[in-house]
Amino acid sequence: MNVGYFEFPGVTYTDDKGKPAGLVNEITIKTLDNTKMKYSIQSYSAPMLFDKFSKGEIHLFNGVSTLPTIQTSAVSSQIPLFEVEMRAYWVGNKPPIKEKEDLLGHSVILLKGFTYKDWGAWIRDQKNKVVFYEPYTHESAYEMLKKGRAEYLLSYKYIDDEILSKVKIPDLVVKPLFQWHCVFNISKNTPNAAALLKKLEDSYQQLVLEGKLKKHE
Repeated sequence: MNVGYFEFPGVTYTDDKGKPAGLVNEITIKTLDNTKMKYSIQSYSAPMLFDKFSKGEIHLFNGVSTLPTIQTSAVSSQIPLFEVEMRAYWVGNKPPIKEKEDLLGHSVILLKGFTYKDWGAWIRDQKNKVVFYEPYTHESAYEMLKKGRAEYLLSYKYIDDEILSKVKIPDLVVKPLFQWHCVFNISKNTPNAAALLKKLEDSYQQLVLEGKLKKHE
């Protein structure tokens, strides 16, 4: 089985030894090890992961099932594994962001390859006249906000835990916007996809009952 993830600090990332790490990767690895199935797990850029998943070249993605590519290409679990929260960030006294339309006439930092629900496509649409920047790494995105390169940043809970321990930003305001859950997603092009998903769910629930995995609320 080919397992894919993208770099999402604190959640799914590659550590300094080149090994998959993070809270969600831990769930994936322990669940798969418990099934005794053979697998490989690898990091990809988000666009490449979604492309390979849609083609069935990646069989398992443990993440949000509401992403457009995943919705159309996956058999997804109904068991919530981990919560992901999208947030808006800004420094000091700026107009608060609640809806994407609040960004009209402003500037925002987005990480390249991330959709941010329907916000990413709306912001990137030139007719909406939002100035946006797309750095390749989370750390550079927070550095840009700190240096005043843009007024707002869209990012996620757990990423800020990791990055803000390195990039100190005085007077940072954090506004939660949306919440989703990570689930097991099996590509529809995987043989016996539904049965494989059930096997993963059973393995995960067994580990939680035995206290070998923490159930994240």
